[in-house]
Amino acid sequence: MYELNCAGVIPGCDRVIRAESQADLIRKAVIQAKQLGVERITPSMMDAFRLATTEAATAH
Repeated sequence: MYELNCAGVIPGCDRVIRAESQADLIRKAVIQAKQLGVERITPSMMDAFRLATTEAATAH
């Protein structure tokens, strides 16, 4: 499970995005950014998504 606390990464976002894969997490972050009015996802924003992504420990 991967997590992205989007506060500070996506303007106006105050949630934690979770996904099973890093690729799915980035897709969800892009969708969230566009819903919050970000018109263009820049390469630096993509880098910020990747840097802010953490791998959450999974409970077994």
